[in-house]
Amino acid sequence: MDINKVLVFNIKGKTAHFKKYYSNKSSLTYKLPSRTVLMGMVASILKYSRDSYYDIFSPDKAKFGIKIKKAGSTHFECMNYLKEGGGHTQVRLQLLLPKENNLEYKVYFTHENDKIIDELENKIKNNELGYGLFFGQRQFRADLEFKYVIDNLNIRENYKGEITTLTFKNNIKDFDINNDLELTVDNMPVSFNKSKNGREPESILEVCYEENGDNLKGEFKEVIETSKENISFFTPIRRN
Repeated sequence: MDINKVLVFNIKGKTAHFKKYYSNKSSLTYKLPSRTVLMGMVASILKYSRDSYYDIFSPDKAKFGIKIKKAGSTHFECMNYLKEGGGHTQVRLQLLLPKENNLEYKVYFTHENDKIIDELENKIKNNELGYGLFFGQRQFRADLEFKYVIDNLNIRENYKGEITTLTFKNNIKDFDINNDLELTVDNMPVSFNKSKNGREPESILEVCYEENGDNLKGEFKEVIETSKENISFFTPIRRN
């Protein structure tokens, strides 16, 4: 996939629940939005209808990256839900709450079609949020802020140094381990398929990130080198 430019914006909110696809009776949350959550956010801003955007933002056509700016901590609440056919059932819901004033993330987005990037940039600059912005569930409203567009970039292979974002696990050749880092490796969905019940994960990848937003340092198979920072995405740019 050719990359001409990357749109960068911040998203923030007070509360989040980014549901882990493999959680069952207790609804667990990731500590940052998954790629599929970011797909939904961008689709909502652009006012794409539900389930219509899976191919548009497939890993072959779009890339998403993310950095934690203000970290959160998890907290369980017991929720009462209505059961189909009547009655109630209780479910433990894990919430993500800010350690400071807000949860905040820096998002990196690019697409093979520059017109989609330009349209999203214009809507963010004009605060036109389409169907709205939410941190996982509709009761958890979020906001965003335009940062900049990176158009001077270089895809580096076999890079040694620091990256500011999360990366996919298979991108890591070697890590410089620091005991102060809180590294997490987790399985995340990166694309969806339509199904009889609505949708289901099409592809799952292991991703690695630092829970407080610190840089990852080591050797990486591919990195996007820019004048501002060196970044990675949820999914590879080039197929091996």
